Amino acid sequence: MNFRRIEIIFLVTFIAIDIFLFGMFEKNNDLQTENVSQGDSNSKIVKEMRNDQIKVDDVSNKKGFAYYISGTQNDVLRNQMGQLVNQTPRYIDHELESEFKEPITVSKDAPQKTVNRMLSDPTFILFGDQYTYNKELSTARNLVYSQKAMGSLMYSSEAQIKFTLNTNYQIVSYTQTYLQGIRSLREKSETISETRALIWLYQYNEIPNNTKVAWTRLGYTKLLSIDNDRVFIPTWIIAIKPQNSTQTQIKRINAFTGGIIKETDENLKNSQSSSEIN
Repeated sequence: MNFRRIEIIFLVTFIAIDIFLFGMFEKNNDLQTENVSQGDSNSKIVKEMRNDQIKVDDVSNKKGFAYYISGTQNDVLRNQMGQLVNQTPRYIDHELESEFKEPITVSKDAPQKTVNRMLSDPTFILFGDQYTYNKELSTARNLVYSQKAMGSLMYSSEAQIKFTLNTNYQIVSYTQTYLQGIRSLREKSETISETRALIWLYQYNEIPNNTKVAWTRLGYTKLLSIDNDRVFIPTWIIAIKPQNSTQTQIKRINAFTGGIIKETDENLKNSQSSSEIN
């Protein structure tokens, strides 16, 4: 990986994004100055959201720290898939697809527990110990595991395992993508709080009335691609669901700047929340 090249391109992109966001923040400065300070004003705006029939559970005002990170999408899965047993793997465009010769029976109530015990076996899943079960992205027919990075999860279709279950609660197949050599590009920086992310999303008119904030998570989503290298940014991922609907819509907020991120990864498209696994 040409890290020097990544860092130069990343720096130019970062500066451009900062300039864009500065202009956007200036445009909305009056609104934020009037309605947003710290402490009590956050609670006031959350109360306004609830008055607009937006259901919000208790949220945290605590800030954290995160990084800009990078990883490489290469053919390491293809190079090592020969060690997999009791399955038929094939490799297409950086994605490993595999079908088990015998379905694996799992618990109906907590199918992930069976998978968790098997992840450390490299003949079952390559690099399995680098993934964690992702409840929010999983459904009754798909168990999603996200790759870990710097203490958080990567919300990206380029860094996940998706197990497919049949109607008998048996795992029949899976797909896997993997990013190698995950590293930080800069020193860690402070992130905005969960409350601040929700407030800005509300002030950007991205949370309609009569909806529920289903869940929020701080993770990493893709910022840009440079050949086979990927750059990720810490992101508040917020799921909102209209009342009397099973559709969950995903919103993203830059956890460093508070800017809304319009582009969505294939892994974060709207989904049916009614089939989530506990």
